[in-house]
Amino acid sequence: MIELRNVTLKYGDKLILDNVSITVKDNRIKAILGPSGVGKSTILKLMLGLIKPNSGQIFVDDVDITRMKEVDLYPIRRKMGIVFQGNALFDSMTISQNFSFFLRENLRLPEEEIERRVTEQIKFAGLEGYEDQLPESLSGGMRKRVAIGRALIFKPRMILFDEPTAGLDPVSSKKILNLIASLRKTSNLGAVFVTHIIDDVFAIADRVAVLYQGKIIFDGETERLHESDHPFIMSILSDKILEI
Repeated sequence: MIELRNVTLKYGDKLILDNVSITVKDNRIKAILGPSGVGKSTILKLMLGLIKPNSGQIFVDDVDITRMKEVDLYPIRRKMGIVFQGNALFDSMTISQNFSFFLRENLRLPEEEIERRVTEQIKFAGLEGYEDQLPESLSGGMRKRVAIGRALIFKPRMILFDEPTAGLDPVSSKKILNLIASLRKTSNLGAVFVTHIIDDVFAIADRVAVLYQGKIIFDGETERLHESDHPFIMSILSDKILEI
């Protein structure tokens, strides 16, 4: 569904991505693993067309979006949901209002359909009974589940996650990972998630791309990561978590 082909990106004189190629297929979970500051989140922005590469191409469903105008990107982005690291919830809105806001603003659906979708996603995220709560009253893990449910409300085909378990306790992290894994089974969705936590990769990812010093040094089935003899990969397999 999504492909970065020979993408290079610079910010001024700083090289962020150096001839990076990544493919993400439908109904698969792909991890992008690497330490903070190497450009993992930048890859998600490229996939959404939020930023443009200096060279290379980006395809979504075989459509080249690399130089596409903003107005033409809207139907492309509708295929993808995004869950930001900070969740990006509306603090002054209840959980139900967070779910329904974009449906009213962007799709102008009938109220019956909005209510049906909101109820469906609240149930999927395990948030029954919290519909009228404000985000600040919820735990970090629950706020993350709200963000995931909101990303699903448009019925996308792929969800992009930016560090989905960062800052969460082990129990909450496991719940979020289980929720991401269930997307494929319950909704036939694919997912891309960027992370510095290698245990998260082994927990749910079908494939993993390792980003190091601007380059992809491994891209393959997750279980084959152990076969790599690259010094960086060998070190993170020993340490289990990258420096942040």
